[in-house]
Amino acid sequence: QRETSPIVAQAIDQDGKEEEEESESTSVLEKLPTILSPNQVTGILDDFYVQKLLSWSSSGSKAANIKAIPLSVGSGDNMCSALGVGCVSPGQAVMSLGTSGTIFAVSNKPPSDSDSSSLAPFCDATGQYLPLACTISCTGVLTQVLKEWTDFSSHEEASEYAESVPIGCYGITFLPYLGGERTPNWPHASGAILGLTTSNFQYARDPAVIYRACLEAITFLLANALEEFPNREDIDTLLVVGGGAKNPFWQQMIADITNRKLIFPLETESAALGAAFQAGAAASGMAVEEYV
Repeated sequence: QRETSPIVAQAIDQDGKEEEEESESTSVLEKLPTILSPNQVTGILDDFYVQKLLSWSSSGSKAANIKAIPLSVGSGDNMCSALGVGCVSPGQAVMSLGTSGTIFAVSNKPPSDSDSSSLAPFCDATGQYLPLACTISCTGVLTQVLKEWTDFSSHEEASEYAESVPIGCYGITFLPYLGGERTPNWPHASGAILGLTTSNFQYARDPAVIYRACLEAITFLLANALEEFPNREDIDTLLVVGGGAKNPFWQQMIADITNRKLIFPLETESAALGAAFQAGAAASGMAVEEYV
């Protein structure tokens, strides 16, 4: 920690307390770098890197024609992803369907102490707040079921067969916690197949049933995570990204279970696009949310 955070290390001793020899009026915060707003420019690109850019360019531009290139403050991956899909105001949320599932929603106030402890109280890249919920069990579990429990060659084929299975999978419930869970905070949870009876036991051997049961479980897990947000009543639209967002069968299931309008952005690299938006806002002098 002292090697990677020298400024913080100077302000805090090894026991996590302020150094006693410092003046009582000097706080730890006064020793930390200044926090910049999302719309501030941190400086300009050094001429060394400007020349590098020129050497890579095929346009033949001259250094004299290059204006000072401003540097924006930057942000985190999820924050930039929110910019990239246009999630910059309350009422929208992003649902990312990857190996893990992630939901984050713009809010004009931070989560309070009474709100769910499952939410990570992040800030967004516009000066607002971006509470975030993450589920460990998402496409990673679904892929494991596909490979270990079925003979289907792809998720597309599995979904085609699973679509013919009745909603509820004949009463069979799949608990997807193969690696524990984060939302809810159940690190020691494990997976299970529940609801087996003499009347539905035969369907437990059907790979399409188990695949759909897993998909339903993951979707309800994400829907439950969405209900953790204090502003959930204001969220009427979900911007869905990630590999799982390409599955039409899953798209409809998410819409039905969450009862929200779904939008599927065309740009898959939403975080990279969001970073470009922030850079463009800094160069133009516009507020980030207005530029987006």
